[in-house]
Amino acid sequence: MDPPHINYINHSSILVINLTGKMRQLYVPFRVQCIVAISNIPQKTWVYVEEVIPHDKHIIMYRILDFWVPYNYFKISVW
Repeated sequence: MDPPHINYINHSSILVINLTGKMRQLYVPFRVQCIVAISNIPQKTWVYVEEVIPHDKHIIMYRILDFWVPYNYFKISVW
């Protein structure tokens, strides 16, 4: 299953578009699940995004536990 499409809006929100075209704006803090283990976050751990920023290489970066991490290391579960 393909992941939802995510667009940066501002430092405190993103726009998530699912496969059926439904859109939802998420405001920080929102919950994401780690799909790739990172030094301080084990895989499958749920964490809260504290802030978002655009990035040239990674498209969007999430601030989680005061660290900046690429958004594609996480999945979002929205309906």
